[in-house]
Amino acid sequence: MSGTLRERVLRLGRHSVFQNATMLFIVSMLNYVMPLILVPYLARALGVELFGVYAFGMSIYLIGMILIDYGFPVQGLYAVAEHRDDPERVARLLGSMLAIKLGLFVLLAAALGAYAALNERFAEHRLFLLLMALPVLGGALQFRWVFQAVEQSGKIVRYLTIGRVVQVLLVVTLVSGPEDFLWVPIVHGLSMLLSGVLCMAMIGQLGYRFALPSWQDIRVQLREAWSYFLANVAEAQMGFAGIFSLSLVATPAGIAVYAVSEQLFRALRSLCHPLVDALMPYMKRSQDLRVFRKLCVLVFSLTAIGVMVGMLLAPHVIGLLFGARYAEATPILQIFLPGLLAFVPAIMIGYPLLASMGHGDQVSRIAVYAAIATVALLAGLWFIDALSGKTVALAIVTGEFLIFLGTMGLLWRVRAERRPATPAAPMEPG
Repeated sequence: MSGTLRERVLRLGRHSVFQNATMLFIVSMLNYVMPLILVPYLARALGVELFGVYAFGMSIYLIGMILIDYGFPVQGLYAVAEHRDDPERVARLLGSMLAIKLGLFVLLAAALGAYAALNERFAEHRLFLLLMALPVLGGALQFRWVFQAVEQSGKIVRYLTIGRVVQVLLVVTLVSGPEDFLWVPIVHGLSMLLSGVLCMAMIGQLGYRFALPSWQDIRVQLREAWSYFLANVAEAQMGFAGIFSLSLVATPAGIAVYAVSEQLFRALRSLCHPLVDALMPYMKRSQDLRVFRKLCVLVFSLTAIGVMVGMLLAPHVIGLLFGARYAEATPILQIFLPGLLAFVPAIMIGYPLLASMGHGDQVSRIAVYAAIATVALLAGLWFIDALSGKTVALAIVTGEFLIFLGTMGLLWRVRAERRPATPAAPMEPG
């Protein structure tokens, strides 16, 4: 390796974006690789029918996590990063966020209880649906964006690793067949609660605390994070509306086949999140467009290559991970994969770049409008009796491309506004 190249590699390794992206990549692997270990195991241990119920319950849990996080993964990150040297201000921020998260959890638990009592399609599994509130409560105690804001993402790896490892070990130990079904949400809940307690303890190690908030503090946080919350809700809809739509017409077995392909698609989407999360505080602080452009070219190129390889290997991946019973998931996954060509550039340009330039509300509105269009498309499919795993996947991918087009349009408009006007040519004397 030449001296110049070696210096570049070493300089890259010392860069704060690279270091935090590496830690957040590990976090992403814990969040998605661990479930990808559990999902094939549970798919085989529970059988197709119960695995479909599990997939439906997981969609409720993930929507619950989006709800209780409100808009804090973005707004909270920026707020803590801005006031990181003021422990009292951070304490008020954290206290307000915790109060809001716990309040939203109470509303969610009440709604889940009503849904479980009134939904006859899952009447035999009401206790399972109620137990899915436990992991959401554990999520309410986690504030990973605090560590991102102070660029100490390695601490996220510590508390998540412990929780995820405990979850995998307990599931493999306690769940061996359909009769052990209820242990799945219980173990998930205990592991999330453990991670939450460890997260709050580590925030204390940073020198921060959770102050008792005033009503004014809570109102300010609700208002400032509102637009990001709408974007999170939109993302939740884009990610989980498919399972809810299919639950109107499909059996648990049909839901299970769709869920397998969607899980893999979401896992692939998650590979981009560590870099995005690491870039947000960096771009907010430095506005380094040179680094951003280089990273975009690299990430977009890898995405295009990955999509082509994924289309070819999809049948083998489904068969290897889930078995022949889930072969019908292959064409659904092949519909999902091109959506990455829209998702990756949209999220890279949307939050690290445009939001750091003061256009976060507009980025959020694009996601909301795309979500509304996707819901309308799904409703139309239901009205004409055309809902299936393939058509639902196509609707979700259409939503991803709508976000991409809206984000690129916003970028073009922002660039046009920032471009200096051409001075008028001087008039010739008459």
